[in-house]
Amino acid sequence: MELKRKPGAKDPSTITPEYIAEKRRERELKKQQKRDELIKQGIDPDAKPVPEHLQFIKRPMLDVPGQKASGDGLTIKVLTYNILAQALIRRKLFPTSGSALKWANRSQRLGSEIEHYDADIVCLQELDFDQYNSHWKKEFERMGYSSRYHRSGVKRHGVAILYKHSMFHFEHQYFIDYDATETPGVPASTRTQNIGLLVYLKLNEDVKNKNSGITKDGIIIGTTHLFWHPFGTFERTRQTYLVLHHVKEFSKMMHLLYPKDSFYRFFAGDFNAQPYDSPYLSITSKPITYTERPKIVLGKAASHKWNDSDAAEDEDDDQDNDEEDTPVPSSFNFTPAILEKIQHMESLHNNIDMRFISLYSVAYRQVHPENAIPSDRYEPLFSNWAHTWRGLLDYIFVATDWNGDNANGEVDSVQQKWAQSHLANPETVSTRLTTFASWRN
Repeated sequence: MELKRKPGAKDPSTITPEYIAEKRRERELKKQQKRDELIKQGIDPDAKPVPEHLQFIKRPMLDVPGQKASGDGLTIKVLTYNILAQALIRRKLFPTSGSALKWANRSQRLGSEIEHYDADIVCLQELDFDQYNSHWKKEFERMGYSSRYHRSGVKRHGVAILYKHSMFHFEHQYFIDYDATETPGVPASTRTQNIGLLVYLKLNEDVKNKNSGITKDGIIIGTTHLFWHPFGTFERTRQTYLVLHHVKEFSKMMHLLYPKDSFYRFFAGDFNAQPYDSPYLSITSKPITYTERPKIVLGKAASHKWNDSDAAEDEDDDQDNDEEDTPVPSSFNFTPAILEKIQHMESLHNNIDMRFISLYSVAYRQVHPENAIPSDRYEPLFSNWAHTWRGLLDYIFVATDWNGDNANGEVDSVQQKWAQSHLANPETVSTRLTTFASWRN
């Protein structure tokens, strides 16, 4: 009795070894095409499914076009991240975050994110002191990092610098205390408890031996978290001067202690200021002259009457300011005393022979022009995305000497700055978002 085949079924007599081999080849080709498509999307096709509480949006590193680096140099990646101290979390600021705010979930996700980007140097702000000692220090070691931590007195959180011990060894550290440092002609507005940290990291000998194109012995890297208050622009502008001052002083100290060494100088962190604000402009666009909006905001901040509760550390709490008492008024009545304060601030910044160059300002427009804002010195639109406020607060700067006769009102070009500083091309990726850059020595 002849068996009937189902409609569309293959005639068994045609299923030869060659036919089977061809079908297998087609299946493998489809699998490879799927793998290639996932790789193009930045997805590891071999990765195991990630639990929901560990998932985060992965941003790719983007090469700056048209830049050529020497093949015997060393790529170094720097990441800065305000991770939001657990002690400062307020659920009303994150109404849709749910269980993601719980420490058990946040700690794992933050750890996964830091580990994923695999930076050689990591600058962290709002790192809880207790959790640094009980949890993070061991986690950072597991990831291959040594770490240095600093906080103000008994404050609940501080800043940290992590570095891959396979690449660097620690030589020296330097603490910045903005409250304790005087500024000629510009006294502190209020006590803020803001601090900074600088370290000198030397490249390991085996790293230098494997990368003959390295031209420096190490890196001075600093981080900070500046004053948070909406009316704190005048004090933040004073603090950015002190950042320059302390980078310069620490550099001098390292030259004295290590006279044969040469090093790059970088500074990264949460400046609590946007690119059109005086704290940012004062260190990047020199010589600085405050006009229009920056001058109005400075004047308003300089006239603010401070009390102890104003400077409390709940910076992530929302502020309900009356419209008539906004930190950004449309106009301001400058008194002679306020004008004198502003003039002293200009002189303070213009009398220090150093400035900062933002790596994102230089390079981000080359890789993501639709999100690089020309009026904001081509910086990205935001690094902070929260329920109450969104904007750019976090930066990675390279420090450079400044000739007072040389105006830097225009944004630096990639070619100009990397040629002058002997840095090879940067690569960039940018709530807080991680802010991330790499360059070749």
